[in-house]
Amino acid sequence: MSDNVTTPLTIQEKSRQQIAIFLPAAIEKAINSYRLYVEKEELDGEFSDRHKAAKIALAHIELLIKLAKWADLPDADIEDKKEADYFIDVLCAAKMELAQHEISLEDNGENE
Repeated sequence: MSDNVTTPLTIQEKSRQQIAIFLPAAIEKAINSYRLYVEKEELDGEFSDRHKAAKIALAHIELLIKLAKWADLPDADIEDKKEADYFIDVLCAAKMELAQHEISLEDNGENE
């Protein structure tokens, strides 16, 4: 019998691979959306809508980070070093955005 036989991937392993492919770009897109709403110049009557959109983008970022954690990504077994390093950078940027938002809330007395 040959040792070269590969076992089929489980549904969880396939899911992890698919998540590893799309997740970094999804996180970057959510970060860019959040920054767009935060950095956009205010026009009369748009603050509330912009604020809601920014909060939704932040919630999306949080969920994507949780998905990465659930899938235990990045993973050297399914990503090469360059992809894994990129994924780590994107996750760090996302976590930094969330931390900066929390600091901003604390500075404005909104997180008490």
